[in-house]
Amino acid sequence: MTLAAGRWRAVLAAATAACVGGGAPSPVLACGYENPDAVALGSLNWAYPDALHVHTAVWQAEDAGILPPRVQPSPAGPLAFYRAAATMTRFGARLADARAPGTELAISVVLIPQVMWTRYQIGPEGTHTTTHADGPAAGDLVVVTGEKVMRAILDGRLNGAEAERLGLLRLYGRDGQSAAARAVIMRAGSQDRVAAGASGTTDF
Repeated sequence: MTLAAGRWRAVLAAATAACVGGGAPSPVLACGYENPDAVALGSLNWAYPDALHVHTAVWQAEDAGILPPRVQPSPAGPLAFYRAAATMTRFGARLADARAPGTELAISVVLIPQVMWTRYQIGPEGTHTTTHADGPAAGDLVVVTGEKVMRAILDGRLNGAEAERLGLLRLYGRDGQSAAARAVIMRAGSQDRVAAGASGTTDF
């Protein structure tokens, strides 16, 4: 996991250096919701092998009726971004409600194909959610999935175990870390709803 996070950081550093050298703003915080041309799916797949299989699994689930039909073209722009950020914030609240006492875990979720990162720091005091993160920190458990998959889990139309079995959600981390994260995600996905104002704070 540390190596994968390091690879992703190296990709971001190279992109930033190239962009700054050209006198343009840094692209580190850009994602496909804001700028479809900024998406670096190939780099993501290099850091997390077979990550792009999630994209194919989403298409298959759409065709099978497991997920809602796809809409062309893929959404972009401020409204799409804020909808995605709201979805990931909802999931952070769900994680806050589902965490076991004493749990300490860091999870970074990347939505593809937009390559939008959200980081969840889970601790005894609750869950801190950072949407539109630069990427994972060293040691984070990384989850690769799609916005539509997250909405289906939050709405109770799909559970985390089924999403993973169908390839709609892939975890990258150490074995023990993956097991702990999987348990929290499964508990979060099994809840029918989260009370308003669940423990947690959010950065945008």
